[in-house]
Parts: sequence; structure tokens; C-alpha cells
Amino acid sequence: MTAANPLLPYLFGLGVLLLAAMRYMRWSSSEPDMAAGWAARKGFLPAEAPPPGSTPTLRLPDGTASECWEVPIGDGTGTLCRWTWTKEDDRSMTERELGVSVGLHLGEVTIVQALLAAGFPHFRVVPHHGFVAPAGDWDEERVDLESVEFGQSFRLLAGHDGDREALLRLFDPETIVWFLGLGETAPVVEYGLGTLVVSSRYPCSTDIEYEALLEAAQRIAGRVLAEGLLHQPDRT
Repeated sequence: MTAANPLLPYLFGLGVLLLAAMRYMRWSSSEPDMAAGWAARKGFLPAEAPPPGSTPTLRLPDGTASECWEVPIGDGTGTLCRWTWTKEDDRSMTERELGVSVGLHLGEVTIVQALLAAGFPHFRVVPHHGFVAPAGDWDEERVDLESVEFGQSFRLLAGHDGDREALLRLFDPETIVWFLGLGETAPVVEYGLGTLVVSSRYPCSTDIEYEALLEAAQRIAGRVLAEGLLHQPDRT
């Protein structure tokens, strides 16, 4: 009887690790192609990364945009992209210099960003539970709408000196019902300094998810533009 090769268990284990690594690399490298494929099918062109800093999401630590595509928003265009930021970094200075990823925890969502000259006061719609970007220097407070159901799932936040009547017109019954219908898939909405950011709660990875986020951003942009025009004072 031939003695068993003592290297066989080692080689078998190495093969399993290599197979797992290949599957991971194939999965991670194909995911960005989903955005590119969706954009190509829609005829969208590559876009520049949106400038950071104008809303709480765009101010998250080490925020970086990738996979940017130009999309129709309002009367012009906006940018759909993947947005990542540092949630926690437990690495030592040496590990950071060496580019070691262990200990670095990133947050990731898909966003649609657009510049809307609507003259509208800043506001946010965030989930009642789950991660919410810090307000930073946005001096804001909760605005209660008449819908109890909306208040159970979402928080409408606005500046203390914001126009409450304008916000109430923006969140009319039809818009509230639309938000409630989206449920847990409802995006996070931020508007301030002329910048609208509509972000998914998780990174988009399918055509349906990209389409839903873009449609939500287009709808919200339409409401902001319409009510923003009403909000602007009469110049005559």
C-alpha cells in the first residue's frame, strides 16, 4: 500500500483558499461593471465626481466618489456615483502608510447629486432608524408633518430659521404617500446650498435598484424646483 502524501492536506487547503480568493475577486471586480453596464444600456456618459462638502453625506470622512455617470435631473443633468467614506479606522500609522486594509471599515452607498438653483431652504429626510450622517454645521431641528405614519418611519429635518410653510408645501399629501409606499427602500434626501443629494441606503447593484434611485431623485428634484420657484420672493 502506498503511503499517503503528507503534503496532500496542505495542498487541498491551499486549493480551497485559492478557489475562494478567485470567487471573491470575480465577484468584487464584476460589481462595478453592473453600473457601467446599466449606464451603457441607458446611453449615459461618464461624469466628473461631485464636489464634496455641500451636504452632510458629502462631508463624511474621506468621502470618495467612483463610477460616476451623467444622468438627467430637473432641467439639466446630475451625477450618479458610488460614494464611500471611512466609518472607522483602527489601523496604526505604519499600517496606514503601508496601505493595510485590515482595520479599515468603509461605508458605501449610491448617490445622485445635482445642482438645483431653486432658492429653497435646506432640509433632510432621513430614516427614523439606521445610520444618519452627522449634521455638522447644519443647524437643524425636526419638522413634524401631519402624517403619523411618516413620523414613524422618517424624520424631516430643517434649519431653525427655515420656511416651514415652504416645507409643508413640498411635502404635500401625494409626496408623503409616495415616501410611505417606498418603505425601507426610500432614499435619504438632502438639500442645501443649491445641492440635492439623494442616496440609497445600500450600494445599488442591479438595474432595478439604479432605476429606482434615479426615478426617486428625478421626482424629488421636480418637487424642489417647483416649490423653490414659489418660495422665491416676488422681484417685481
